[in-house]
Amino acid sequence: MRTTTRRTAGTLLAGAALLGALAGCGADAPGTTAAAAPADGPHVAFLVPSTSLRSMAYDVPNFSVELAEKCPTCVVDVQSAPDQATQNTQAQQAIADGAKALVVVALDGAKAGDLVNAARSASVPVVAYDRLVKGAPIDYYVSFDGNAVGKLGGQAILDAVGEDTAGGAIVMLEGDPADNNAGLFAAGAHSVLDGKVDIATERYVTGWSPDEAAVQMRSALQDLGNRRLLGVYTAYDGLAAGALQALGDAGLSGVPITGQDAETAALQRILGGTQTMTIYKDLPAQARTTADLVDDVLKGRTPETTGTTDNGAGAVPTVLLQPQAVGKAEVQSKVLADGYTTVDALCAGAASAACASAGISAAG
Repeated sequence: MRTTTRRTAGTLLAGAALLGALAGCGADAPGTTAAAAPADGPHVAFLVPSTSLRSMAYDVPNFSVELAEKCPTCVVDVQSAPDQATQNTQAQQAIADGAKALVVVALDGAKAGDLVNAARSASVPVVAYDRLVKGAPIDYYVSFDGNAVGKLGGQAILDAVGEDTAGGAIVMLEGDPADNNAGLFAAGAHSVLDGKVDIATERYVTGWSPDEAAVQMRSALQDLGNRRLLGVYTAYDGLAAGALQALGDAGLSGVPITGQDAETAALQRILGGTQTMTIYKDLPAQARTTADLVDDVLKGRTPETTGTTDNGAGAVPTVLLQPQAVGKAEVQSKVLADGYTTVDALCAGAASAACASAGISAAG
């Protein structure tokens, strides 16, 4: 399977105009389709999971626009894949077609080594985007500080639980075990939670699936026994949605619950009082930072980095951005103020009442 969108300076601004609309939708990311490309300079392959909404809503448009400003003749070839084997094949084809750099959001960081080794053999640099590729010689890694993400979520649970923990425990729902980030988030959360609150059970959710999170939450409730459920740490807003569904089915409400990614639906839950907080990451800034790095690489310059990351094959030059905790008070002052989503998207339909109660309106 090979689906490609070629994006150049002439086609990118239209794509960027879709950003606000995409940020407010709740469906899976659309499949990539062919588009005309009048320029034909250096090609950069941007390989993303086909199930990722954020890839098409934030990563691809912002990366493409920024790279076009730096390199007007560059062509960004966007390809989406449902699994790592397909992504590996796409990467190998991109290399054969003459790509000068690969930006990769790996579906399975432990199985993406084949594409990295193929790129290394062809002297094509690889940037691991958001998710670390392990055990293979990648050139650069750009992500958010995953340990800090977990710490913020863990602290939010402790703050919400307070001093009264006797006879109670929390549940932890972590992300996909194939995603290196899931382990980073878990480690950060444990560094805050361990020794402070009992953990009834910790479960990793394959594919970051909300439906699977609901299944795991129902099972986790059995592990509580006679203990009180003090809170639910989840590593992603979609997992929070699934957990809340299971809690509702069990007749439980008002349970502190965390998330990550500041998805519009999660922000609505925060305003409505059913989700405690989310971790906000400035995804447009991550995409622009990566585009600047790629431009440096294409022009033979050494990009600025914040440190290195050991991926099992060496010290990878790394850029780590910092996440932020967002509760009800920060939805407007941070997320809306940054233009991450829009008031119209946030306050649509049933969410309008919660927005009004929080003092959020199109005029504000």
